[in-house]
Amino acid sequence: MKTIKWTLLLFIAALCSPALQGQDAADTLTLDLAKARRIISKNIYGHFAEHLGHSIYGGFWVGEGSKIPNVRGIRKDVVEAMKKINAPFLRWPGGCFADGYHWKDGIGPVSSRPSLVNTNWGGVTEDNSFGTHEYLDLCSQIGCAPYISGNLGSGTVQELSEWVEYVNSDNKSPMTDLRKKNGREAPWEALFWGLGNEAWGCGGNMKPEYYSDLALRYGSFMHDYGASHLKKIAVGPSDDDYHWTDVVMHQTGNSIWGLSLHYYTWCNDENATNVTEKSWYADLTKTLRMEEIVKGHSAVMDKYDPGKSVALVVDEWGAWYAVEPGTNPSFLYQQNTLRDALIAGINLNIFNNHCDRVKMAAIAQAVNVLQSVCLTSGDSLVLTPTYHIFDMYKVHQDAILIPSTLSTDSIAVDKNKIPALSASSSLDRNGKIHISLCNLDVSKDERLVCNVESFSVKSVTGQVLTSKELNAHNTFDQPENVTIRSFGSFTSAPHAITVTVPRHSVVVLEVEGTSEVKTAKIDPAALEPGLRCNYFEGSWRRLPDFTELSPVRTQRATSIEIPADAAVTNFGLQFAGYLKVEKDGVYQFSLTSDDGSKLTVDGADIVVNDGTHAMVEQSGSTYLKKGYHEIEVDFFQAGGGSGLSLQLEGPDRPKTPVSADLLFHAK
Repeated sequence: MKTIKWTLLLFIAALCSPALQGQDAADTLTLDLAKARRIISKNIYGHFAEHLGHSIYGGFWVGEGSKIPNVRGIRKDVVEAMKKINAPFLRWPGGCFADGYHWKDGIGPVSSRPSLVNTNWGGVTEDNSFGTHEYLDLCSQIGCAPYISGNLGSGTVQELSEWVEYVNSDNKSPMTDLRKKNGREAPWEALFWGLGNEAWGCGGNMKPEYYSDLALRYGSFMHDYGASHLKKIAVGPSDDDYHWTDVVMHQTGNSIWGLSLHYYTWCNDENATNVTEKSWYADLTKTLRMEEIVKGHSAVMDKYDPGKSVALVVDEWGAWYAVEPGTNPSFLYQQNTLRDALIAGINLNIFNNHCDRVKMAAIAQAVNVLQSVCLTSGDSLVLTPTYHIFDMYKVHQDAILIPSTLSTDSIAVDKNKIPALSASSSLDRNGKIHISLCNLDVSKDERLVCNVESFSVKSVTGQVLTSKELNAHNTFDQPENVTIRSFGSFTSAPHAITVTVPRHSVVVLEVEGTSEVKTAKIDPAALEPGLRCNYFEGSWRRLPDFTELSPVRTQRATSIEIPADAAVTNFGLQFAGYLKVEKDGVYQFSLTSDDGSKLTVDGADIVVNDGTHAMVEQSGSTYLKKGYHEIEVDFFQAGGGSGLSLQLEGPDRPKTPVSADLLFHAK
């Protein structure tokens, strides 16, 4: 298919460049380390396991009596595969199965657990041999967090409340006694809880107004135990249902930690391995629509949550094809090809680039269902091309997004155009930059110039995932048809990397070098210890612009906390000055407050914890050079309880409160 430049001006400019005359014009990717602020949460790289087909039974669970190597009934090979890609969490028990699941059926001696019919997926017998204890054991073996989807469809408020208590409480109560009777003395710490699943569909066919009331009711009886706070995730929209998002955000407010979103690359009229050039581009076009949908729902959420404290949780995404011939149509078993690797890479790039709002995601599903990362058959395991994308992209987990600008060829698809390249980049805690690139073009390599600002490049290494055939996939007989290879088609200069991205491929570059980010030009002799603290009086529900208000008084503060002489309610604080940094590196700030607060470093918002709420911790990261950096913390207290603290974690520094010896202000 014909490739067309995004804009004529860019095309002419590229042709006129002396460095490019006589060769194909290059695409450009510009990234600036000085603008790196937002953390790419590791939870964007999550997974999903439902009681569906062979996802649980035969996938994760084989039972202790199985000849397949296992630990307490859980397959060792699948666990090791999930550990290798640093799986951050596993969502369970559904999916549609969740709103028909009654958790007490899955505890106690296996022989006494009732067998039921899985009415959602094939009408097969569910013997409940895999329940709460087995699932939480699985999470422990993987080293990932649990994400439990509660039953709001057919369950009761008491049922969900008691499930939270059974899992998390260390108090003396009937639920904790029952847990101990079933062999677990200490509570688990399960913080992520879904308030149902797809309430607009299989979860109850509800209207958003009714669902919102239901979510508030159920959520109010889900209690915190110990020092941790539950992260409640409300059912969000399907695809582009912005009305659903508007209603739920308006009605649930700060009672939720996250709002889910489900969007699939829907291809159920074709087989996964029947890949033509036409279907390749059609399916990637559907995948790219994720960008539009994430932006659309983020804009709606911004109306009610401008500080972005509520996460957009894309907890079902991936390609959905027709099942493999000869398999149960309700088991959703499909193969996984090079095309799916591109679908995964594009989606993850989109999530990375929108990490200010997208803080959690789960591909559907982990094993043997839809776009799996693993396939099993008996005692055999196959790692799919999608698995290898998660392996390549794991370098982005908890790294700092480096905002980038991409100018690329476009590909004509019917009457539309799609970009030839997709990209995202980040800075990890060791000071290395990683750039992930997807070339969507089936016939043309793309020459890309990566302009790297505020960073001096010393060395570059690379990995690539590709194959000659568009439908290349891994089988139990040939498990390495599509696998990660080393990559070296690039050259580098101090502030640029020129890379040839092969057609239909995914490339990840690792860049080592030295930061050139500037620090604030301040004479230490002009500073004195402590921050300047302005005290305001007023009634707010969100942080005001304190620069437009006159403080009641100004005083010096040696720490970021509420002064002893502050009122009980209806006041605001603005701390301002400089933070002393002893070493170059990535620093994570944790701002805890009751009510709203915000941290700004060098003029950029790092943590926004706005709104009226109980003590809630929010975190954000940035790269800082050794020296002095401008810092500002804004806070307001409405009513009820109160509190404010700021902790810092960085190179050779554990997470501890920001101490007085790091805080200064101009004399």
